[in-house]
Amino acid sequence: MVMENNEGNLDPDLAIETEHEQQHVKENVAVGRKLPPAKPGRIDGKNSAHKSGGFIPKRLNSQIEIVLQQHKDEAAHKDKKVGQGTQDKRRTVIKGFFADLIRMRNPRYSIKSIYNLKQKHLRAVFIHLEKKGQAPSTIQNKISIMRTFCEWIGKYGMVGDSFMYVEDRASVRRTMVVQEDKSWEGNGINVLDLIQKVTVKDETVGMWLELCLGFGLRVREAILYRPSIDGENGNISVREGTKGDRPRTVPIENDVQRDILQRAKALADGKTGRLGIRGKTYEQKRRRFYTVLESIGITLRDEGVSAHGLRHQYMQESFKRLTGQDAPVKGGDINDIPADEFHVATLKLVERAGHTRPTIGASYYGSRRRKKPQQAKVSAEVDESVS
Repeated sequence: MVMENNEGNLDPDLAIETEHEQQHVKENVAVGRKLPPAKPGRIDGKNSAHKSGGFIPKRLNSQIEIVLQQHKDEAAHKDKKVGQGTQDKRRTVIKGFFADLIRMRNPRYSIKSIYNLKQKHLRAVFIHLEKKGQAPSTIQNKISIMRTFCEWIGKYGMVGDSFMYVEDRASVRRTMVVQEDKSWEGNGINVLDLIQKVTVKDETVGMWLELCLGFGLRVREAILYRPSIDGENGNISVREGTKGDRPRTVPIENDVQRDILQRAKALADGKTGRLGIRGKTYEQKRRRFYTVLESIGITLRDEGVSAHGLRHQYMQESFKRLTGQDAPVKGGDINDIPADEFHVATLKLVERAGHTRPTIGASYYGSRRRKKPQQAKVSAEVDESVS
């Protein structure tokens, strides 16, 4: 399959990417390997290989840097400050946008100043990314960041709804309610066996995975966590590497967690308190983490899961401990949980995960309500009258 560009000509870059994906599918089918289901805006269920970035004229780059310095830690709509991670993400996306625009080499979209940015530029870049197969969440996030950037340069309200900048609305259709079980268990994986395989190859990487599973840590948080100075008061303190630089505590509720923490303490470096080889940077440790996982086959492409799936599993298991019901994404019905009990459980869960909005919990454990008997009866009567 070969895609065409806006002028009707073959797009050689996309053709190469697509042929590569087709070959990958054939190889996996040949060995009987299960592939993850394809999603709107993706190529064979995977995000696009296209990477934004590249050359930006000196004038444009200087203007972008000035604006970023003026607004670097401002939140989009709230009177608060954003963390360094958000600032870095904004810089990458904004500069990547202008690099993509220049890389298109279309005289219709030439631009000499960021203050000349127009709707046509936005639409051209995001349709380009859509055709490159970027995921809905990626495109939507980039549009959101460019919306904030446009407000910073005085173009308030210029960036409208996301669907205005793509050809297929599915390319930016995104829901915060998880539609499929992303946990390892939910994908038919024997979690302990697979972590043991990782541990045999690299004990530190195996322990990082256990921290993700036992306490719902993000990968960055697990790598930067210091187990040797924690756990004495019935909680662990997650302070370094958190999203938005928001520290939090996670309760130690069972013997499995206690065992993980004790083994992590024994493995931690006596001087730094962290896991991993002393002197290695975070990026080096992160690279080692994903290299080991890929060598075992723990990737979305091979097993249909990522390390983040262990965080999903922690949230789902915690949901059941707090409510006594399976998570909605596993078939549970929140109608069976008293409203006040569900509300309290949700607040506890999102706090443990390091979020502030209660609704974000649905992105881990789902939010499925089944029809009550009376509702089902009314629906049946309506269907009968219509037929």
